[in-house]
Amino acid sequence: NLRSPQDETLKAFAIATGFPVAFFRCESGPEFPMGSLLYRRRKAMTSRDQDRVRQMGRLVFEIIESMSGEFRPIELRLPRLSESAPEEGARIARAELGFSPDSPITNLTFRLEKNGVVIAAIPYQIDKHDAFSVWADTDPRIPVIVTTAGVAGDRQRWSLAHELGHLVLHHSYSSSTEDLEHEADTFAAEFLLPEKAVRDSLNATLTLTTLADLKSRWGVSMDALIMRAFHFGFITDGQRRYLYRQMAQKEWDIKEPVAIPPEKPRLLRKLAEALYGPNVEATQIAERVSVPTHLLKTIL
Repeated sequence: NLRSPQDETLKAFAIATGFPVAFFRCESGPEFPMGSLLYRRRKAMTSRDQDRVRQMGRLVFEIIESMSGEFRPIELRLPRLSESAPEEGARIARAELGFSPDSPITNLTFRLEKNGVVIAAIPYQIDKHDAFSVWADTDPRIPVIVTTAGVAGDRQRWSLAHELGHLVLHHSYSSSTEDLEHEADTFAAEFLLPEKAVRDSLNATLTLTTLADLKSRWGVSMDALIMRAFHFGFITDGQRRYLYRQMAQKEWDIKEPVAIPPEKPRLLRKLAEALYGPNVEATQIAERVSVPTHLLKTIL
């Protein structure tokens, strides 16, 4: 807001970026803080990649917000629990979101969207980064989880639960980034694998076959199941290492068996169909929100 660029300058921006001139004349959307990206500042993620996922996530959120304005807001049922331990926070979140306390969560993405959490999927694959979360600066504030492309379903579900932990537990940065990340992982473990529900299964003799069966049932990686059993003390460190060696021999440490299909957000598509009908085309939405049609197609 320092000055208004001339039309020729806007046209030059449009040519350089592939975005229509109208995009640069739009009012800026809600502020989109760094959120859980702040917790990863010491990890192997370049500032360029941070900017890329943040701004693309913000753009997808702005598109959803501009279309949501025509409808009644979805009721938010996400608790904010700054004083709770991660495990207790996960149990409370499960109850508030309407999940059974002892059953696997099916289609986590859709269930979060139904409870007022916006899942913004961006069409980029960023090495060593699957998702980040933020409370968007709207009124009232809206929780957003931004996911990146090319991630296996079990890893995606863990990332969603991890980011949910940040949204529920972390509203200040008093702890170290390592502690915050550890708390979010502890939350995710209890949220996806509740102790009371999986205790008997993990307390049996664990083999690669039983781990694969449990992966199919709970929608989490075999690696996560091994770590959960180790956390409960059901297996020793030696047994944990032995299972990892067995997985490495089969190259399952690179690609595990039992593929869990990735989950796709539905909110943006449902909004588009409600506004334009079931045969909506990307061009119609692209014109409405002033973004390139090819980009809107990949987002949809």
